[in-house]
Amino acid sequence: MSPPRWASPSIVEFPAVVAGEILTQQCIPDLPSFVYTLANIDAAHPQICGAARLLGEAGCRAVAMEGTPFGWAGLETEVAARSRVAEMTAAAGVPGVMAGTAIVDALRALGATRVALCPTYYPTDWRDGWRAFVAACGFDVIYCQTMADQGLVEAIEDTDDYGWRTGPELIRAAVAATAGSVPADAIVVTGAGCRTSPIILELEQIAGRPVIGADTALFWSLAAAADLALKPNALGSLTTA
Repeated sequence: MSPPRWASPSIVEFPAVVAGEILTQQCIPDLPSFVYTLANIDAAHPQICGAARLLGEAGCRAVAMEGTPFGWAGLETEVAARSRVAEMTAAAGVPGVMAGTAIVDALRALGATRVALCPTYYPTDWRDGWRAFVAACGFDVIYCQTMADQGLVEAIEDTDDYGWRTGPELIRAAVAATAGSVPADAIVVTGAGCRTSPIILELEQIAGRPVIGADTALFWSLAAAADLALKPNALGSLTTA
């Protein structure tokens, strides 16, 4: 499932990281003229469950919701986030995963405790909400800066400014700035428009440590949910976690 008003490349990227041939189906929740605020994302959960139901009825063996905030916006605890995933899963009738909790699972699988968050194009309230959620999940968040905080772009007031147009050069620069700032166990890159999976090995070489993207964590979790093997090195350090 793709966030509203966005044709996600995951429908092409996910089959490229798993072994064998698979079919994928994209469904965009019925949220016309959607405005990206945390309050609206929180309120969108019924439509997310509706999209999950449609995919389940279409015969999908697992479903995934992109967009990290769809898993934590409006919530204060990991328990509440897990309940949101459970509701989506129940609607689909097949295993379901969401990006926010997939990242938490990925960090734990890698044994990371001190984490650096690179929320790329997030506005200030998204940045602060994401940091609070990761900390509430028990991690020591020692760094959390957007591309604007890092001085890589001008101030971000609307996710559409950079949301779906953040290319590899800017992602590399953001990861390099994050890696050079703190001795974290892992770096987390969020923003569904920032596609890390095609360059994940390069990002980990730049960082000198594991890098978890919103897309790579979701692919890792979805592959497990669908009982699919990953190709060698397909998701960097997460591939064998």
